[in-house]
Amino acid sequence: MNLSEFSKRIHPNLNGISSQGHFVGALFNAAGSKFFPIQPSYGTDDYQRKVFSGARKLNKKMKDSFPKPIDVENLKTFFQTRIGESSLPLIMSNFGIPKDEIQNQNLFVNALCTQFQNIVSEAANEVEDIVLAEYSRLLRESGIETVNLFPFYPGDNLQLISEHPAQNHVVTFYEEFDHQWIIKNTGTVTWIDRSFECTNQSKTRIRPKKTKIALPKTGPGDEACLDVRIDARHFEGTFEAIWEMKDKTGRLCFPDKSKALKLVAKVINTPDTAAEV
Repeated sequence: MNLSEFSKRIHPNLNGISSQGHFVGALFNAAGSKFFPIQPSYGTDDYQRKVFSGARKLNKKMKDSFPKPIDVENLKTFFQTRIGESSLPLIMSNFGIPKDEIQNQNLFVNALCTQFQNIVSEAANEVEDIVLAEYSRLLRESGIETVNLFPFYPGDNLQLISEHPAQNHVVTFYEEFDHQWIIKNTGTVTWIDRSFECTNQSKTRIRPKKTKIALPKTGPGDEACLDVRIDARHFEGTFEAIWEMKDKTGRLCFPDKSKALKLVAKVINTPDTAAEV
């Protein structure tokens, strides 16, 4: 993702700005940069149009013209007033967000601002395209997507057959321990390019050694095994790790089964008795 690509995904569907050069100037100013005039006079925006097209790269001097961090609140206002109800799904789709996804303008604008911050603050001209992932994260944290109480794919279903151990773990500081689930595809959809991800890793003190585990192709009626290893770390208390199935785009397959695969561990601080002798 670079500035030109970012701009091309937004500008054609933006309200009130028809000129590519005007868009670049307005975008820069909204984020706190005065490198370009906010509304150049006719015939004086050739430089801005080349930045839009990619013929001119976003150079260090341009990047240094932005405050650190950028003026996020003003940039949010810019996007919120320019992205209308009819253009929102089109622009979201340009960033890879499916048209049947929950549409929330405020969260999407926040994701755009995070992407723009990365573009103008990183040394490289190409940065990771994070809008889809950031929007999905914001949706999850807001609780908005919990209104979906059905599998994403019609006919899809899973059943937990067994887990080992069946009871909660009791572990000591820095201990590594294992947990296993056996699940069954009880629906009519073959699981292809699916994975399980620890979706509460930022909110729990215990840490999985791998936060994402690929799931083999699993047809209806077939079973699959999920093995995870967890680091107890050094925080005393009772913690849980929640694992949820996602497809290759990162979408939750079973928002209706958000805690179907959950392990609980009680972490205790056991003194080293050998050191006390």
